[in-house]
Amino acid sequence: MRTDNQLKADGGFTLIELLVVIGVIAILLSVLITPMIDYRRDVSDRERLANQAAIYDAIRQCYALEGRYPPVVGETGLDYLRDNYQIVIKPNLYEYSYEIIDGSPVLIVAARNGG
Repeated sequence: MRTDNQLKADGGFTLIELLVVIGVIAILLSVLITPMIDYRRDVSDRERLANQAAIYDAIRQCYALEGRYPPVVGETGLDYLRDNYQIVIKPNLYEYSYEIIDGSPVLIVAARNGG
């Protein structure tokens, strides 16, 4: 006849021990996932703001140097600025374009599909 000490000596975990470990892991994951989602959203917002600032700076630089706003050309409307003012748009969850409305540049920011 085996005693409880002999059963423990055989190794392995009881069902209760496994359930407790799974519960602890689940709690840790639930605590960590929300801040990670918020962090990704914050990074995306900061990149969007940096991209907007780069585009506006290039538009202002073009106006200052050429005396006119850049033409709206190409799929995103930013080809002229990329080619002539070397702006760098960090890829993220948004698409950028601009239009000249009433003589002033208006930046259009739209969320990418599936992003």
